[in-house]
Amino acid sequence: MARYTIGIYWDNISVSACQIRSGLAEFSMEKLLSVPRKYNERYEALRPIGEDIAGLLEEIRVESSDTLVAGIPEREIMYRSLLRPFGDRKKIAKTIAPEVETLLPVLDGKIIVDYVLLGQDEAGLHRIETLSARHASVEALIAGFKKKTGMEPEIIDSPSASLLAGARNIFRLADGTAYLFLHMGWEDTSLAVLKGGKVRYVGAFPHGFGKIAFSLFGGRAIPPEELAKRLEEGIEAGGLLDACVREVLIALSRIEPQDQGYALVPTGYARSINDLAQRFKASADITPGIPERDEKHRDLSVNEVLDRFMPISLALRGIDTADAVNFRKDDLSYTRRIEWLRGYAGTWTKAAAAFVALWLFGLGLSVFLNARIDGELTRRVQQEFASVMPAGTPMVDPVKQLEQQLSRITSKGGGPGGKDSPLQIIRDVHAGIPKSIDVLVDNIIIDENSIMISGTTKSYENVERIKTSLSALSYVAEVKIVSANVDKLDQRVRLKLVCTRKSSAT
Repeated sequence: MARYTIGIYWDNISVSACQIRSGLAEFSMEKLLSVPRKYNERYEALRPIGEDIAGLLEEIRVESSDTLVAGIPEREIMYRSLLRPFGDRKKIAKTIAPEVETLLPVLDGKIIVDYVLLGQDEAGLHRIETLSARHASVEALIAGFKKKTGMEPEIIDSPSASLLAGARNIFRLADGTAYLFLHMGWEDTSLAVLKGGKVRYVGAFPHGFGKIAFSLFGGRAIPPEELAKRLEEGIEAGGLLDACVREVLIALSRIEPQDQGYALVPTGYARSINDLAQRFKASADITPGIPERDEKHRDLSVNEVLDRFMPISLALRGIDTADAVNFRKDDLSYTRRIEWLRGYAGTWTKAAAAFVALWLFGLGLSVFLNARIDGELTRRVQQEFASVMPAGTPMVDPVKQLEQQLSRITSKGGGPGGKDSPLQIIRDVHAGIPKSIDVLVDNIIIDENSIMISGTTKSYENVERIKTSLSALSYVAEVKIVSANVDKLDQRVRLKLVCTRKSSAT
């Protein structure tokens, strides 16, 4: 059965959408639309974006079963780079959020963090680009869609990461070539670098076409018809491109050295700058290199594809999960099943009310029966306490007192320093952890089944080494890492491990 995915992208000047029809092994572009927005003399949109998107979706005739993909504006996203000695995605997802929070400015609410793997550096460490967005911003975007269109985007991606889906699915990327996909928006520019099909960089910087337009067109907005004509004819940006070129070169300096030069693939407003290629050639010897398109996807001209590359990439993001970024996580996550359940909310509310009434009746009956049982148990505990404990012993915490009495009665040999005694275990733990590991143990809890150790160390690698060292103790069956998080105050990793003790039978 065919599936329809719609990618939606907007700025102050226009709103664009691409509809893709996908099957089991291929896809085709059904519609590619762009509608101008009304703006004032400062290029500020006069209508909420939700209204303009609703009008565009009516032209496409979107069904409720279609998948919507939207890109949150780059100015709402914060990029930070991390390194990890491991490349396991589940492990990375669990450890990056606490560290990213320490690298961001002070925030007034929750953040949502996702990431893209960028390969390994010369030391063998895995390079990770994290992308963070404010929870409130994502929530507001979802609410705006829901209010104006009656639908929600299933995926909220970053513009830079979505470029990867467009690059890989539209073009044939040569393995030995490094492609620089540069999408210039109105307020920001998104950048994605791929060597062949492997991602090497994603990021953005606040130098969009709007700043160039203000300088070139007299510091005031020109009408949409005139602006479209200027863009079609192309403009000479000259020195106004210097900031953009400088930001790109800074980004490329963070990537490992390339054997060959970069092939520049300009998209969006960058397509209307006639001297863009000349500026990049003069500054960094970067030349245009638009890759060959796949034979199956030639229903549009290459100019149309590159002009509207962002909505096309967002639509393709709905069917391509490689290096996927989605800010709809946790309480904002979306599934078709959740949407289906919402449709039956009214009917189920009545059923829920009946279940609540039944539950309250059961709760009252349970409280009554538990009170009777509690009274009987208290009476029996008092009897047992009087028969076991020495005469005259006050009953404060009968269960704990009885356990202590049983321990005194059944204890045998071993003394405070005997085999497997707490003192000996502490000595073994101290001796077992290599002195080369910077670790501060601040708490050890020992019982007959387990040993729990908590403290701090310098790195996640040390946590793994401590786990390995403790596993070598003769009476330890298994060591589990309960938690390992970076402390924001001193940047040390707070750890908690539980060692399961071997049973006496073994």
